[in-house]
Amino acid sequence: MSKAKGSVIVVGFNVRPLAYSLHKAGLEVYAVDFFGDLDLYPYVKDSIIVTDELDDTYENLKENFKYYLAKFCIELLKRHPNIDFLLIGSGLDDAFDERRMILEYILQKDSRIISLNNNLETIKRARDIEQIYSYLKSNGFSVPHTIPLNKTEVYGHLQFPLILKKKSSSGGANVYKVDNISNLNMKIQQIEDSDILNEWLLQEYIEGIPVSCTIISNGRDTEIISINRQIIGLKLLNPPKPFMYCGNVVPAYLTQADRKRILKISNNLADTLKLRGINGFDFVIKDHVPYLMEINPRIPGSIRASEESLGLNLLNLHIKSFTLSKWEKVKNVLKNSEMNTFTTKLIVFAPDTIPISKIKIINKMKYVHDKSPPVEPIQKNHPVCTILYKDKNFAESFFKALKITDDIFRLVG
Repeated sequence: MSKAKGSVIVVGFNVRPLAYSLHKAGLEVYAVDFFGDLDLYPYVKDSIIVTDELDDTYENLKENFKYYLAKFCIELLKRHPNIDFLLIGSGLDDAFDERRMILEYILQKDSRIISLNNNLETIKRARDIEQIYSYLKSNGFSVPHTIPLNKTEVYGHLQFPLILKKKSSSGGANVYKVDNISNLNMKIQQIEDSDILNEWLLQEYIEGIPVSCTIISNGRDTEIISINRQIIGLKLLNPPKPFMYCGNVVPAYLTQADRKRILKISNNLADTLKLRGINGFDFVIKDHVPYLMEINPRIPGSIRASEESLGLNLLNLHIKSFTLSKWEKVKNVLKNSEMNTFTTKLIVFAPDTIPISKIKIINKMKYVHDKSPPVEPIQKNHPVCTILYKDKNFAESFFKALKITDDIFRLVG
């Protein structure tokens, strides 16, 4: 397929994978990113890095990072007013006010920039998991029993263990397993001290296989890209929280029947929501029944692994999917592509503070991406890097990727 043309501004918590693929697709890339990994810079013409711009740390900025991403997106648009496309990545899924900030600036300036994103109303509908569950249940699909946390009258009838999660949770950051009523009461007290109860949900605990489905749509039609095994809370990677997103293996090793069930739900939701571009759905499979956990109405974190396994530039397809006349080309490219390899993505978290000298060694290792700048130590529990490794089968890909993480942990002690 022909390369894309023009320029794009990409904004998100970690845009390095998107910037890489956009650059390879032939675009001139401008980025707003939170951390500014070393391997972002070769693929962008200009960038604003939140931590650099504000000369502060993640810990001090994390409460307001969504606002800063939107603010600096506008700053970069002012600096480069003739950019052709806008792509919003991870970190702004539920940031409706911040998204509106960006869109209102574009409208105010009468900019010709084309949004490569779902519209705001579509994103709101996709992120309203209670309404999504109601829709799925009415159409005969299985969903985890879910109630608002502030429904105190049902506490005496709860079955443990269960999941306590924030409605706007992402990447497993605000998800907790609760084993009994005293544990629940303690969590509620902690939430009341810093948050609002009606922003939280209680959910049936579904123990099973975590998977995700990546699709591409044009608002009318949908094609499958990949079904992926999700790696959640893998202790070997030292995640700071038990439900933290730690990576993927693409494709997932599933039965054909399981694949069909996942595709049926994903296609149904994509068509109902009129999603556009590349989007992701998270599931847990229990007894061969897929339970939807979350919709990510944007390009998911597994995208580079999908690209490696398919041998395709999926960002190129994402851009083309926003032009109806190019949809048949998108479909044909996917239908003529096969997954001949398995690709594992692993996110490595620091077991302790990592000094600058060892960061430099890690950054030189093969298969390492999202390289931390060696300007200050990496703090305990913070992400160190991402491993991306492909091989001929699921086991070879996964365990050889784990071997690289083991080398990193041996290095840092």
